[in-house]
Amino acid sequence: MTREVTEAHYLHERQGLEAILRPPVPDPTALAWIPKRTELLVGTKAGEVHSVDPVLGTRLVASDIGEPAAICVHSDRTRVIIVSRNGTWHVRTVRDDGIGTGSHGLMTNIDAFWYGEYAIVIGDAIDHRLLLAIKDGAVKSRAKLPMGVAAFLNPSGKLMLSRSTPAGLQVIPFGKGSKFPKSDTTGHRLRVSGNYVMGMTTTGVAIWTHLGGQPQSMRMPEVTAAAISPDGRMMGMGTRTGAVALAVLDSPNKRARPDLVKAFEGAVIAAEFATRGRWLATAAERVQLWSWED
Repeated sequence: MTREVTEAHYLHERQGLEAILRPPVPDPTALAWIPKRTELLVGTKAGEVHSVDPVLGTRLVASDIGEPAAICVHSDRTRVIIVSRNGTWHVRTVRDDGIGTGSHGLMTNIDAFWYGEYAIVIGDAIDHRLLLAIKDGAVKSRAKLPMGVAAFLNPSGKLMLSRSTPAGLQVIPFGKGSKFPKSDTTGHRLRVSGNYVMGMTTTGVAIWTHLGGQPQSMRMPEVTAAAISPDGRMMGMGTRTGAVALAVLDSPNKRARPDLVKAFEGAVIAAEFATRGRWLATAAERVQLWSWED
């Protein structure tokens, strides 16, 4: 571990992160908590989705769907969108009843979320970003977007687009004729978490609210995955070297020197907070569930 990582871990009176559970699910590729439940869905390289419950255990809920790149459960807690790296998407119930499937043509940087009755899928095609709106098991619309653009819902439920520029995060509503002001873009890899947009680089993470503008910065070398807790207080991060960090965003000291542990041998590919209870899930060569103390 680097000197910076070692200092970040040991300059605390107590370690905030506590490893709670290692579910028996190998080679995870995507994570999604079921809203308001302590139940986690885990996609794997084998093309399976497993349900992980800290009390009830782990069980297989779907198979033969390709390697999931993104999973998102609807707020009704019954429907799920699964986007696989083999070029297919699947809308199913959480208990594995099929609703619809189709192709997406996306290559990388794939994300998915629900917009009312629509499942929104976004990712990189060859030379542009592509957004798909899926309803009732079929693609209803496609929109070509500039590279580096992220889509999210603002607190009032409107679909927005964002991109990072030297002047800050530009945010515009999605719709016919939507167009960003002319500007250069930065090298941030954007990811949406709740009402926040995060921009990851080799040196750390920039954090914007849904309004955009200038970010709050968090220094952490080689961040590969990050998420913000539903209350906006905590940020969970994973690094290329297998470390997992937990920062308290409203505490300058805890933000500058987060609790950090070496958890995996490989790079952390996903991090997600549960909407119920104090649970952070991380994925690398295996899945790890964490809790924490204030």
